[in-house]
Amino acid sequence: MKKGFYPKLAWTGMKKNKQLYYPYLLAGAAMAMVFYIFSFLGESQVVKSLPGKEVLPLLFHYGAWAVGLFSVPFLFYANASLIKKRKRELGLYNILGMNKKNIFFVLFWEAVITYGIAVFGGIFAGIIFSKIAELGLVNIMDKEVNYRIYVEWKSVLYSLGMFAVVFILILISMMYQIRKNNPIELLHSESAGERPPKRRFLPTVLSLVFLMIGYAFAAGIKAPISFLKLFLAGGSITIGSFLLFMCASVYLCKVLQNNKKYYYKTSHFVTVSTMSFRMRRNGASLAAICVLVTFILVSLTFSVSFYKGSVDVVDSHYPNDMGIRLEIPGERIEEEIADKACTKEYWLGIEKVLAEKNVSGLDAVQYYSANMLAVIRKGCLDFGIDMRDTWFTPGGYSEWERGEDKIVNVRVIDLDTYNKICKANLTLKEEEVFAASREVRYSYGGVRLKNGKEVKVKSVERKIPGMAEARIVGDSMDAHGCEEMFLVVPDLNSFMGKDIERFSRENYLNYQWECGISMEKNEAAQQAVYEAVQKSMDQVCKALESPYDLEDICYWKVAKGERFYALAGGLLFLAVILNILFVFVTALIMYYKQMSEGYEDVRRFEIMGKIGMTAEEIKNSIRSQVFTVFLLPFFVAGIHMAFTYNIPYRMLRMAVIDDKGLVLKVMWVCYFVFGVVYSFVYGITSRVYYNIVKNPAGK
Repeated sequence: MKKGFYPKLAWTGMKKNKQLYYPYLLAGAAMAMVFYIFSFLGESQVVKSLPGKEVLPLLFHYGAWAVGLFSVPFLFYANASLIKKRKRELGLYNILGMNKKNIFFVLFWEAVITYGIAVFGGIFAGIIFSKIAELGLVNIMDKEVNYRIYVEWKSVLYSLGMFAVVFILILISMMYQIRKNNPIELLHSESAGERPPKRRFLPTVLSLVFLMIGYAFAAGIKAPISFLKLFLAGGSITIGSFLLFMCASVYLCKVLQNNKKYYYKTSHFVTVSTMSFRMRRNGASLAAICVLVTFILVSLTFSVSFYKGSVDVVDSHYPNDMGIRLEIPGERIEEEIADKACTKEYWLGIEKVLAEKNVSGLDAVQYYSANMLAVIRKGCLDFGIDMRDTWFTPGGYSEWERGEDKIVNVRVIDLDTYNKICKANLTLKEEEVFAASREVRYSYGGVRLKNGKEVKVKSVERKIPGMAEARIVGDSMDAHGCEEMFLVVPDLNSFMGKDIERFSRENYLNYQWECGISMEKNEAAQQAVYEAVQKSMDQVCKALESPYDLEDICYWKVAKGERFYALAGGLLFLAVILNILFVFVTALIMYYKQMSEGYEDVRRFEIMGKIGMTAEEIKNSIRSQVFTVFLLPFFVAGIHMAFTYNIPYRMLRMAVIDDKGLVLKVMWVCYFVFGVVYSFVYGITSRVYYNIVKNPAGK
């Protein structure tokens, strides 16, 4: 063979099949582009200078490798659709005298050309759009923009290496398919006859069983989130979806065919008889679309809800503009109660700074709270139960619950503190308490104290006071995932009484002092005051040889908010880019399925015409079938989402956002918006189908 023969033959074959190769090249380029963009953002010095710089680069690196891993099955699927259509052509090469070794060389050069166009084109597009992505991220966080465009060569090398591996695997797969088939099989692969679908009762039942199991796991996920349950929920729903589309739909068609009164009608006969074949051919692809759509909707629901709810989270966790909080060691709680032994110097330092800065509109408050774990047993909140026997010991409580018992994080504050924080006028008698919780539905009339005595619960509300996050053993209480209650008592010290040591030992008591400062100043003035307070606290810590870390005890709401908004903005940005990619993937799957449907239905249309059906009847029948087939994944994805909304809600709870109403609102808005996008994609891809059917010569 002449030098350059194989590359030329490969290029000619690709040009003749441009309708197949254009989407495939576009898919590869899109994957490479998004991979480069995420890798670029992970290495970007601009991103590393943003609030949340500890998390964002890692987030984008994970996003890049997630795209890389996802590209493997997706590009394999796209290539399988392409090679299926080209097997006849390759078989013809074999008949005309080319052996399989020659065909392997053709496939090799096709893979090289495809890799070159897709990956280098994708990286080039990535270089252009990476700056736009960086600007978009910076804009979300409302930070200063840097317009310098540059190439991140490390990301280029990552992209080239990652997709070289993917295309080598695809080439090996293509060669294996050619090797295992003889020329005649290749030549007639397209025209192989269809066997009538079998009635699949057992797989149909299994599809429903798997879906019910998946829904049950999704609904049963509670805090802290069990990733095993999350995996089982996702896996069961995925398996159930594939069985549903591949088997249950065919079984339903067979049941309808057996109903003679329904089946033998002009409007039903053609539709039902061909739908079973159509679903059998397209079941796996439709299931893949359904799973992709579900993933898109769930991830969008979480990221948008997280972004929307981030402002409220910062406001509720940091109600003051700045402040100090100290965790009083258990052995020193009694000293602190007696004469403020641990906090006196800190408060004096704060007063001195505020006097020097002459702050106007100042509102400084200090208060204590007791944070601990307790058990709700038989409906009653019981502080008398030793938590060491129920939480940390082997064989103890599993996921915060055992039987009817529930472990809760209780935050106890006194009446004066509650009225200050909430600007309320609550009154309590000596043996009365007030309860508040967004999560716990508490209906028992009392609370059992450490000494076994019960005090009356005056009332229970869902609105809780805004306070800085409590901690236990150095961790945020929210991170432990157990439900939270606030308890307002007439006097905090009287509530604990002589049992402080027992509370500390048995309930993992965290006794916390907080000083909150609010001021009518702009951000720059607040920062100046905060830095002065920090400096003063540093001097106090050194003078007292305190073990406290300034980062842990001092907070400025603006700085805390920036970090949280950065994480929320980064997640939203990542989710939007990934979901645009997944929409593109969904569109490509639909494109290939519409195209294969069109080629396979040409002959069927001819037969329908020969048996007497008019062109209008044929068109209406086929339009109904195609619309039904491609509407089903979106409809089933909506059902999946309705049953799995607990997953994004629980993930938000873990991220300290507790707003079911927000999740439901965002979920259905996302479903509606995606429905519009899905319809648009269907409209575009369906044109391919009708063009093929109208122009059989294009076959």
